[in-house]
Amino acid sequence: MKVVEVEDQNLNAGEIKVKMSSSRINPVDMDLMKGFPSLKYKDLQLGGIDGAGTVIETSKNSKKFSEGQSVFFYRMFSDIGTWAEEITIPEEYCALVPSNIKEDEAGAIALPLLTAYEGIMSLNPSKGETILIHGAGGGVGFQAVHIAKALGLKVIANASERDKHDLIKAGVDNFIDYMKADFHDVLINQAPDYVFDVVGKETLKKSILLKPKAIVSTTFPEISKMHKTGVNLPGVLKFIIKLMNRKYSKFAAKNGVKLLGQVTGANGSNLHKAASLISGHPTYFVREQRTIGLGEIASKGLNKSSIGKVINFNS
Repeated sequence: MKVVEVEDQNLNAGEIKVKMSSSRINPVDMDLMKGFPSLKYKDLQLGGIDGAGTVIETSKNSKKFSEGQSVFFYRMFSDIGTWAEEITIPEEYCALVPSNIKEDEAGAIALPLLTAYEGIMSLNPSKGETILIHGAGGGVGFQAVHIAKALGLKVIANASERDKHDLIKAGVDNFIDYMKADFHDVLINQAPDYVFDVVGKETLKKSILLKPKAIVSTTFPEISKMHKTGVNLPGVLKFIIKLMNRKYSKFAAKNGVKLLGQVTGANGSNLHKAASLISGHPTYFVREQRTIGLGEIASKGLNKSSIGKVINFNS
């Protein structure tokens, strides 16, 4: 990886130009840098798939935003490039930053918030029902807690002890330290109505055995939804994913559980809905960020320990 100067990009119809404030380093960023089987880059690419900043220019037919507004966004897999001081981006990917959080904070939650919102909404839960959230202390899980509470759900958080304080502050109704207790044993006689899963494998299997109404999992990529990412998977890869998913779908059907896969694509409308939902919720807050500079990226590169850190373009 290296920091380079690139030519200023011209605005196309329906695009806006944004002076970047921050961008999160997501797990998918690491995958995109390697190149998916159906997404091999011919030229050098700018990294980054989500972020936030200030609108500094709009195309003639822009209708949603104006100069000076703060926006945050998530892009297509085939349209990465948020790790830059300025970017152009389709305005349909963007949403206004909620008034209760800072612009640079918004860049740390765009993808996690959108994933959490779409995943939980796909369950179609009702106020007062209970949801178990795995990995509740992680980026997506923590946003899922806020979305669930804003919808009036009772939340069981499965996470580590170091996250307990923040999760209690966020309003969870029950906390399980996964290092000290097995969630399946704890909940076997009081199963939740729904499960939000970001872990997969044995955690997903044990969740199915609780026999909730439905489970949504980010580790269960439904082929029919992959178009949302902007990637057209080759037939061989589709076949492999179907084989990997089959054992879970059959196991869920056997136990009478509806199993849904969450695939997140660029969607400014849903990001706006998610932001509107959390902005009115009194317990919502953004956790302390771990920031990283472009110079540090250039000298040290990125690895798994970089995930969750935020690139700050103002420092």
